Amino acid sequence: MTQAFQSPGFAALAGDRAVETRLVDERWQAVAWDLGTGRRRVVTDRPEGVHLSEIEPDGDAIWWFDADGAGEGRWRREPFAGGSGGSGGEALHGVPRGRAYGVAFDRTGALAAVVVGVDGGSHCYLGPPGGEARLIGSAPGYLSLADLSPDGRLLVLGGRPDGDDAVVLLPADARAAGPLRLAGHRRRRLWPIEFNPLAALEPELLVVVEEDERYTVATWRAGAGLTGYPGLSFDSQISAGWYQGPRGVLIQHERAGRSRLLLADLDPAAGRAPKRQGTAGPGTVGRRPAGHDPSEQSPPAQEISTPGGTIHDLSCAPDGTLHCVWSRESTPPRLLVLRPGTSVAPDLEADRGDISRSRRWTPRPYGPIHSFVSTPAGQGPWPTLFLVHGGPATHDRDSYDPRVNALVDQGYAVVRTNYRGSTGYGARWQHEYGHRVGLAQIEDLAAVRAELVADGTALAERTGLCGFSWGGYLTLLALGAQPDLWSLGMAAQPIADYPAVYRTTTPALRELDRQLFGGTPDEVPERYRAADPRAYVRQVRSPVLLVASRTDERCPPEQVAGYADDLRRLAVPHELLWVDGGHYSRRTADHRSVLAAMVRFAGHAWPAPLPRTPRGDRPEAPADPLEGGEQP
Repeated sequence: MTQAFQSPGFAALAGDRAVETRLVDERWQAVAWDLGTGRRRVVTDRPEGVHLSEIEPDGDAIWWFDADGAGEGRWRREPFAGGSGGSGGEALHGVPRGRAYGVAFDRTGALAAVVVGVDGGSHCYLGPPGGEARLIGSAPGYLSLADLSPDGRLLVLGGRPDGDDAVVLLPADARAAGPLRLAGHRRRRLWPIEFNPLAALEPELLVVVEEDERYTVATWRAGAGLTGYPGLSFDSQISAGWYQGPRGVLIQHERAGRSRLLLADLDPAAGRAPKRQGTAGPGTVGRRPAGHDPSEQSPPAQEISTPGGTIHDLSCAPDGTLHCVWSRESTPPRLLVLRPGTSVAPDLEADRGDISRSRRWTPRPYGPIHSFVSTPAGQGPWPTLFLVHGGPATHDRDSYDPRVNALVDQGYAVVRTNYRGSTGYGARWQHEYGHRVGLAQIEDLAAVRAELVADGTALAERTGLCGFSWGGYLTLLALGAQPDLWSLGMAAQPIADYPAVYRTTTPALRELDRQLFGGTPDEVPERYRAADPRAYVRQVRSPVLLVASRTDERCPPEQVAGYADDLRRLAVPHELLWVDGGHYSRRTADHRSVLAAMVRFAGHAWPAPLPRTPRGDRPEAPADPLEGGEQP
């Protein structure tokens, strides 16, 4: 989904200054926003667009990452009021060209830190904005920069959540002791978030802990270690951030395709809830993270009024207002400004009457599979396309997707399924499918297909798959491994040859693959073979559209071209479409052209509607099993 803006980033010490990343002439660019005057100034004019922008704490300057089509580049810096003509000088001198793995500032903005990916490693630099930086640490593989402590003395980086480097605390002073590592493991994953901006004397780090199938807010301090808060424990994924007050925390909870926001205060010494909070937390954990004091009061949390749907992006202004990019299935993204303690009743657009939307739960022995189903008005069955999400660590949501409307307008039912591996349904649903990468996911797609065919929604002869990135990978895998089920496949920027992709993709994605498979292709070759679309290519019988970019650094073009060569030798109807923009173009026109190509290809593959059979009575859809607290 392409939205026209992201939530703004605010200057912590200058509440009237912010930076936005917005679409300008169909390209993402950095935009300076003066809240006092309401004036916006477009800072950049990059042909490839800009995806990352930041503002210094005092609001004096804006940073943006100037990347090429392969994702490599440098951070640049320009005064908030302008003056460099939009070209921007180097934000930190002496930092090599590479991939952006994070940027952070100390409390005043006197120091800045960046991590860049170069030659398969992660390199951390520190220095004054606009000045000379020094290298303070390097590590092989992928580490992202989470934050720099308010006093500039400690950096926190995040690695693999279940690995030895889940949280790395790196001193800025080379003379200090080496980095401190907080290790995770398969049953206990850790994500570093950010330092408390008001804890100037002793750094306090906010952490999310996944343990015992719960996601819990925790903190780390040098003297106390890791402390969990069982009153702030959830059955599915959360993100969190410090929010005003000495120890206030804002939590975003993702569950079954919808978002909610909560506020809490971690200070047990207060003896009462913060002003705007209720009296009951959302749950407790079974086993507390290490360092938890059982006598410590569990902080209560209060839910913030939102209009339902999905919060795609969120930032907090210095005055406490929350700026959210929000949408739901029937409403395109818009920027909402929320004020905790007040009700939200935005003027929401009415749903289109010519599209029927439903939430479906397909029962399976290991848990129900959740899908969003959109159909044309009237009775089915319809030719049906599964729009398969990528990731895999993400999920389809109650959110607007223009691709759904475009496909329904062509007469297709569109299904978005949150297969095993998706977030938003708990740790077990995301992780526990026995390293059967790809195979477990296409089993779920097949189960949903069978239900939709049986109840008269989908035409059995015309069910197809359409996916981008990892969704494109699942599309190709299913076409070969389940050839009797799918009569069409359209895959954009896909993994077509998994071992080849592992050897040539980015360090961050190699780390993800090692986590998914439990090792490298050399260590567990049988798992990679079982999950490799190219291993099943001889069984593909249906038309295939392949979309690829010659500058795709994540799913390199050579392996897609090799798969297309296989299809050609096997005389399988197919088309290979080369596009610009790398793995994910920053130009909206590129996304529209790919969607148009898919609509055209599907129209040729399914040229005329088959006679419709009587639909009969549709069985009542299963109730949402999560409403009563049950989880997959």
